[in-house]
Amino acid sequence: MVCLRSQKKIAIATELKDKNWVVVRIADNGSGIPPDVQEKIFETFFTTKARGVGTGMGLSISHQIVVEKHGGQLICKSEVGSGTEFIISLPIQKQHLPENAQL
Repeated sequence: MVCLRSQKKIAIATELKDKNWVVVRIADNGSGIPPDVQEKIFETFFTTKARGVGTGMGLSISHQIVVEKHGGQLICKSEVGSGTEFIISLPIQKQHLPENAQL
């Protein structure tokens, strides 16, 4: 199958990893994210828009929910011109941490 650049696609896949983790992959065939932007996408209030326009991409909140609240991982893999993939890994059973544990 030939994939033309004009055919925008989003692929979502799930898998069970090591019987203890669920992995959700969300990928597109868009323009990709430059490395300098990738370094900042999980920062609070980060946006690629002009100053004063918008409040951020919402990825810092997503990262906080996945990592801090559920003990998972949120990874972004992207290459300019080839698209982007977000990989969300969540433990099937959250490990209980002491109340004073630092995440």
